[in-house]
Amino acid sequence: MQKVKKFPDYPNDSGWYASLPARQAGPSLTADISADAVILGAGFAGLSAAHRLAELKPDWQILVVDALPVGMASSGRNSGFMIDLPHTLDSQSYTSSAGGVNDADRQVIAFNRSAIDYGRTLVERYHIDCDWSETGKIHAAATAQGAKSHTDFMRGLDALGEAYTPLSGVQMQATTGIDYYHSGVHTPGTVAVQPAALVRGLAAHLPSNVSLYENTPVTGYEWASPHQLNTPNGCIRARQVLLCNNGFGAMFGLHKNNLLPILLFASMTRVMSSQEQALLGGEKQWGLVPSHPAGATIKRTADQRLVVRTGIKSSYNMRYGPQVIGAMQALHRSSYQRRFGAQLPALEFEYSWGGLLCMSRNEGTVFGTVGKRLHAAICHNGLGVARGTAAGKLLAEHVAGHDSELLRQYLQSPQPAWMPAHPISTLGVMGNIWRHQTLAGREA
Repeated sequence: MQKVKKFPDYPNDSGWYASLPARQAGPSLTADISADAVILGAGFAGLSAAHRLAELKPDWQILVVDALPVGMASSGRNSGFMIDLPHTLDSQSYTSSAGGVNDADRQVIAFNRSAIDYGRTLVERYHIDCDWSETGKIHAAATAQGAKSHTDFMRGLDALGEAYTPLSGVQMQATTGIDYYHSGVHTPGTVAVQPAALVRGLAAHLPSNVSLYENTPVTGYEWASPHQLNTPNGCIRARQVLLCNNGFGAMFGLHKNNLLPILLFASMTRVMSSQEQALLGGEKQWGLVPSHPAGATIKRTADQRLVVRTGIKSSYNMRYGPQVIGAMQALHRSSYQRRFGAQLPALEFEYSWGGLLCMSRNEGTVFGTVGKRLHAAICHNGLGVARGTAAGKLLAEHVAGHDSELLRQYLQSPQPAWMPAHPISTLGVMGNIWRHQTLAGREA
């Protein structure tokens, strides 16, 4: 029996989660149990896998197990974007230098849009109240230097035949209410969501042949026939195991030295009063992603809060403490004041939190069968809402023997490239992060 050495361990600080009505967590596992399949992780990947596998295998008994309450972990701690396009602003992410359009980018778009389609289907089927908004996103530049990246971005979108709208500084101010931004590029395909509400809604409407156990960390595992998973108060035996626990997949023997845990941080204001909304002006809901990798993502939510997301840390221990949150909140306050201080200087943050991403050096992913009746959909490289949703659905289809062109393509995805072990990799990543943050300037 192999021991699991790290577990998800977050305070209840996520604004997405804490601003929702209180929810009674589901039961924890309290006895030994057997199942046809167990899914580790009740985030976007795990719950999408559960919905689809239950549909394809209605005679199977399926378990979903999570160490935390649903919505408390990474799926409830992101920016709330389900992004359809390749996410890097470098031109090479959109066009190949040799032959024009890169076919891999078309596959990424098809993959991400399959996630949006599936998410929309489930939201409409179960009437999930998650502020689902197909309003797109804006790539925002605070300076003329930052706007230079938009030229390559638009050139790549032209090559792909994708729609976009350039926005002037005046148009950016009309959208956001502030005169901070030099220009922007709006792309229409991204969906904005309240991520904790969405993942909680998916959990609330699991099919009848799926049982969910929350607050049930897996403390040990043995890949055998059947597989065995130990928890504090019961043992799970299952014919099939689907690992949908992103960075924590490394704790179960998968690509331990190839997966890079990264923490990103955000702060969310209290709800703006009617007077504050009038002082800010602009549209009632919007979302900006930065032109610089270390820039700030800014959102105005459907319930009239402002969210600032910036600040990155490499996190070998996969957790953070009060001192880190204090430093990040100060960074967020500075970012906020530069943008909104003229109109709303006293609008305070109500929540500040961090969330874990799983990255690889080459944007590779772990997907498909990784052992005998052992399967995985982990390492979503910072796009967990879309990639997690699509990967979980496709993994369920793979396990059930369902075939599709999209599944065949995703099974050919590159695996995570090798990286030196900690602390060498951590030092290298933190150096790169520091360099990006130093160069971000007004974009941060």
